[in-house]
Amino acid sequence: MSKRKNTLILTFIMGVLITAFALPLLSALGVPSFDVVLVALFGEGSIWALVLSLLLILSIALGVGKVIKSYT
Repeated sequence: MSKRKNTLILTFIMGVLITAFALPLLSALGVPSFDVVLVALFGEGSIWALVLSLLLILSIALGVGKVIKSYT
């Protein structure tokens, strides 16, 4: 494997591990989850909560794609 692929794989693995340790820690500290925040902001069953969620997912996906293209 090339050094760039090794870097991408290592970054992915580190991201998964950090998430696996950080989410339970944040939950234990009492930080509310994303769905609780969306319901508090927009109310139950609001279309705006769905729109905001989709925009966040799209921006993350485009950002990751841009970073991957810069490494390859």
